[in-house]
Amino acid sequence: MDDFSYLNTELLKSLQTKSGAAIPASVEKGKVVDNFECYIACVMDTEKASVAKQNDSALLRLPSSQEVKATIEHIAEDENGRVIVFRITDCVEELIEYREISVDVVWWNFEGMKVSNLAIQEENDISFVERSKAGYLEKIYIKVSRQNDTYSIVENYTDEELAKLGFEEKEIKERKKLNLYDEILLH
Repeated sequence: MDDFSYLNTELLKSLQTKSGAAIPASVEKGKVVDNFECYIACVMDTEKASVAKQNDSALLRLPSSQEVKATIEHIAEDENGRVIVFRITDCVEELIEYREISVDVVWWNFEGMKVSNLAIQEENDISFVERSKAGYLEKIYIKVSRQNDTYSIVENYTDEELAKLGFEEKEIKERKKLNLYDEILLH
């Protein structure tokens, strides 16, 4: 299917389907199923959706909580919002029986620790946080993987990365690492 030009927010809202409702078996109606790909049209008004472009990638979290890779095939805008059509090729069999489903769109996905931006400081272009442990403050160098207005996803530097940044061997051996549930200071 290549032509999604007929899709708009008004059409999608007028379908009057219930999310998660299965399509009943009927001898009067049928549908064509492609077992290899599926298209999901969403009306979206988020900041990330407003800057999305055709062929961009995202993850869709399906009702089963499974995440599948998706590619944007079509974007249409009108006065009621932005329609984005995603194409998926995995878990298609899970979606065959539904007309409408609820999905979460995950625009970016990074692993690490979530830290408030108020806790992150910089020294010589290297980010760090201060941890309070037994009444003492410890400086912990961190690598920021992703950042938004409120928080950052961070991880500890490896020994090799610190060596490339110019740290001496003694400093690397004595360094502290950020751990889950550490108490860090906000500034």
